[in-house]
Amino acid sequence: MTSKERVKCAFSHQQPDKVPLDFGGMSCSQMHVTIIDKLRKYYGLEPRPIRLWDVFGMTGLIDDDLKDAIGTDVEMVRAFNGCFGISDTGKWKEYRMFDVDLLVPEQFEVADDGKGGLLIYPQGDRAAPPSGHMPAGGYYFDNIERQEEIDEDDMHADDNLQEYGPISEAALAYYRAELAKYKGSKRAVVLDPGGAALGDASQIAGPGLKHPKGIRSVADWYMAPLLYPDYVHEVFRRQTDYVLENWKKLHEIAGDIADIIYVCGTDFGAQQSQMCSGAAFDEFYMPYYQKVTGWVHENTAWKTLKHSCGAVYPFIPKFIESGFDALNPVQCSAAGMEPQRLKDDFGDRILYWGGGVDTQKVLPFGTPEEVRRQVLERCEIFSKNGGYIFNSIHIVQYGTPIENVVAMIDAVHEFNGGR
Repeated sequence: MTSKERVKCAFSHQQPDKVPLDFGGMSCSQMHVTIIDKLRKYYGLEPRPIRLWDVFGMTGLIDDDLKDAIGTDVEMVRAFNGCFGISDTGKWKEYRMFDVDLLVPEQFEVADDGKGGLLIYPQGDRAAPPSGHMPAGGYYFDNIERQEEIDEDDMHADDNLQEYGPISEAALAYYRAELAKYKGSKRAVVLDPGGAALGDASQIAGPGLKHPKGIRSVADWYMAPLLYPDYVHEVFRRQTDYVLENWKKLHEIAGDIADIIYVCGTDFGAQQSQMCSGAAFDEFYMPYYQKVTGWVHENTAWKTLKHSCGAVYPFIPKFIESGFDALNPVQCSAAGMEPQRLKDDFGDRILYWGGGVDTQKVLPFGTPEEVRRQVLERCEIFSKNGGYIFNSIHIVQYGTPIENVVAMIDAVHEFNGGR
């Protein structure tokens, strides 16, 4: 099988020739720039600066030579509009960070916070208040909440829709150029256009906006469905309408080049429980998800991918009913997320994308042999009768021993009978 055929077979819940492997194929299967740098050195690849892609998580782009060395079956057409409002203009500049040579996007503009940390500016505009902060000794940027005082008697949904709207001509031109590169790809292609993340905690603060308005505090937003239900419905309804119109235009460009669409990364689980009630999900999220996934399934051959961290076992039937074909990152370390239980209960109805090794304890702090054993065990459980793509649970973090990362990759190939 080709990589593309292998992934499609897994989505059809049939047994592929090998477990499909993903690193760098979607937003939440990336690696920190330092890990990519170390992997390139480990595999003896040409020295080159690492291109910083997701500034929020400080993850880098995995070039084709490293994709081949890892043996990944998936690759991604990344979003035009990235974190902190940084668009992909195709222009990069040199920057050194974490003792690694990087190429950062043209609009990557940071300043010292006076305490050894960094501040980052939305859309690269230093005249605007900074929207992100990396503390001294940190490895990632956090959003800065800049919520203005809210007048409950004069609330306008437009305020929480500032970052959404009709897709721009610049973005369409970008996707035309990018998608052309993936035509005839031997790997499965994930389209990651953004825009459909309803109430995503990483987006609530409006990190890409120079002067965000509306409800921009994470705590306030999670109370909003109870306090301002009509307001939340209007935001989600109009955001969904934008998504459908924009994705229609993207489908005219992407056609059958893309195989999977990354719908959104809104989290519904914490370590021990869910972040909202099932009733709240049914009322505020499911109808809009169904509208988006319904359009995708009726008008394209794309499969739909949903990300949610945490203890989401009770929500998996709801994700299925919402029309999602796949779930990532399958956080098996969260309450109720035991691998065998997940596979037995829902494995024939949703593809699990991730879950391959614990990135909270085993991968960063275990031995290579402990990593190997867990990877082999997870592959044995999840891969039966298809419905599985291997990935670590979310991104490979800064400080993870490179020998453990290699042990993870090698264990998947061992399970598959060799490269």
